[in-house]
Amino acid sequence: MGAVEDELALLPPCTRPWGPATTRQLARLLGAYLTLVALGSALLLLAPQDALQIFGLGLLWPGAGFLAHADICTSSGIGHGLAALSCLGAFVFSLLIWFGTGNVLAPPVVWFTSAVWAASMRHGAIQSGLLKAVYASMGWAALVLALTMLAWFAFARRQRRLDNAYLDQQRGRLDQVFTAPPPRQGELPEMSLAHLQRLRFALDRALQADEAFSGFEHRDQFQTAALRYQLNFLGYGLALTQARFTPALAGYARQAQRKLLHKQAQHRVWAYWALENRWGNLRGDPDPVARENIMYTGFVALQMALFQASTGCTEFSKRGALRLTHPRGHSYAHDFASLKASLTQAYQPSPYYLIACEPNWVYPLCNMMGASAVLAHDAQHGLSEWRAHAMAFRHHLEAEFLDGMGRYVPCRSARTGLALPAIGGVMPLAMPCYFLNALAPDLARRQWLLLRRRLFDGGGHFRRRAFWPIDTGNYGFSRASAYAATALAAVELGDESVAAHCLAALEDECPSTLKDGVIHRAKASVWAHGVELMTLAGVRDGFRRLITTPSLVTAGAEEGSGPRLEGLRYPDVLVASAHADALTGSLQAVLYGGLGDGVQRMTVSGLRAHARYRVKAAGVNQVQADAQGRVCLVVPLLGRTCLSVSPLEVH
Repeated sequence: MGAVEDELALLPPCTRPWGPATTRQLARLLGAYLTLVALGSALLLLAPQDALQIFGLGLLWPGAGFLAHADICTSSGIGHGLAALSCLGAFVFSLLIWFGTGNVLAPPVVWFTSAVWAASMRHGAIQSGLLKAVYASMGWAALVLALTMLAWFAFARRQRRLDNAYLDQQRGRLDQVFTAPPPRQGELPEMSLAHLQRLRFALDRALQADEAFSGFEHRDQFQTAALRYQLNFLGYGLALTQARFTPALAGYARQAQRKLLHKQAQHRVWAYWALENRWGNLRGDPDPVARENIMYTGFVALQMALFQASTGCTEFSKRGALRLTHPRGHSYAHDFASLKASLTQAYQPSPYYLIACEPNWVYPLCNMMGASAVLAHDAQHGLSEWRAHAMAFRHHLEAEFLDGMGRYVPCRSARTGLALPAIGGVMPLAMPCYFLNALAPDLARRQWLLLRRRLFDGGGHFRRRAFWPIDTGNYGFSRASAYAATALAAVELGDESVAAHCLAALEDECPSTLKDGVIHRAKASVWAHGVELMTLAGVRDGFRRLITTPSLVTAGAEEGSGPRLEGLRYPDVLVASAHADALTGSLQAVLYGGLGDGVQRMTVSGLRAHARYRVKAAGVNQVQADAQGRVCLVVPLLGRTCLSVSPLEVH
């Protein structure tokens, strides 16, 4: 490994409560609120009409207008108090809507509506003594908030020093944590039959017609259960599987990845953006790639990157290869380059450099995935565009998105500076480590070591309660996605112990079921199945190498680089391993009959025209390639069947 991989970054010193961009946005938010308070106070204290005074009171905080006639002695007063609480609850709910769907209009509309509603109730003047109580409560709330923030900042500074001391202690024992060896040169990885049966879960869904979505989950299209994420992670799982086990397999393996990408072009997958763009950006353009929307642009760009890296196919680099057609007839033509351009052009205008997902919300994890796609585009096209963004990306990630515990916050509002706390247990902290390993391995190791402390108690026992009992992929009660995602990061970084514990817990709590030759987990979402496929295909630094040096990972996948196996019928033939040697012109494969033993036909392409080859598969035969360098084979499948195709003479 190089010097960068051997390094372990420390957390930056905690010298201020927030980063510069966050501080500016929070100051703007505070200024806007103080302006609202000033306006409300002016109406409250100076307006000649009772209704205007009550409206001004309602501007101080959501539902406050109803306090003008609230008491605990009369039914009317109790009703007004309940109305105030209801409006405050509605405002909290509107904040959840804002977070979940990017609807920036919901909170101000609820606030303003509650003020107008209270003012419309004609019950006379405001109760005496109320103003003093209102302003006193606001003053006390401001004081408590300020003291809380100061205490949190002091805690954060102390915790940052303790965390860095802990990280320094770990430098000498990294080889005891990251124990997995890197892939050995010349090894030919092979899937087990059980692994192939798990793979069929993804293949069965991918190989449907583009407009068909049988077997997918339809919960919502705004958050983590959305169809697009199911397509993304099944695609990632298939790509990583092909890159490691079957780089010399064309046919159904490539077609499955290709069809998942074309499903991303179905209107039902990206229709959500018309709403989010309208109520989040106040714009009517339904094109999900036109402006900040990394949850589609970045994720699909990474899906394209992994497809091209694992197969050697460059079709999505052709102009307009992915065409999004709106039911009204509008069409938006995109490709790998246009998606990448949408990402890189959005960095500079963003106050956080990172790009928003739902309008206004900036997710570090989503940005790590988008950045991985940009880096992969450079590697596949001989460019160095990411180099111009890497330093600023890292700086803003560290300055603006670390909380007092040294964790990356889930997301931060680009317009207000507010951030969600690190909820969701281990998984939201583990997933960034996986994608960071391609961008900044030293940061990935740091975050993993800080996270790893939470996974074991003082006696060294694995703490399953550290994992959130909600499946991210369908909101069901299951730790499947949490176990699978944490195992994924552990495998990428080489932490064999955590990976083994997570996979064992996954099997224990969400046991596998074999039905009609397909293994699935009844308690796991489609998303979790995709992440588990990524994990099973993983190897230490596997994702990083596929992103940064794809030609070294998938030798033999590119056109003209060696023999390829194709023309197989799925699920009649399942390929557990397919590797080509470009130097010798040979092919090694392991096959199973997906519907039982029997004789199957298949084609080997990429051979030398008219050259003679030795074929070994339940016997030895000699064949001659045709003018296109292809041979058609009839192979008897008897359980695990080895197929070898090698030239009689090596030139």
